Amino acid sequence: MNRKGLLDAATALEDLAAGRTPAPAQVAAGAAALEKIHADYPAWRDVGDALFGLKALAGGSGMALDTKGRQRAGRLADVVRSLLDQI
Repeated sequence: MNRKGLLDAATALEDLAAGRTPAPAQVAAGAAALEKIHADYPAWRDVGDALFGLKALAGGSGMALDTKGRQRAGRLADVVRSLLDQI
């Protein structure tokens, strides 16, 4: 696993949870790191959700999250951060 990429993914998701726009470089690096994990564990829904959200942002899609969406982004950031403890 790519520790730096996972940290970028978690930070980008935390930015989304806080209502901020994450840095494009963090989004791209985070999506790339999550894509490698998703390839090994495709049934892991939280990783897939985080990956597809960051890929959409990296592809230029906007993301206007409501309260529930920001909460979900925060939970996904926690999941990604938990992966950092495993490496």
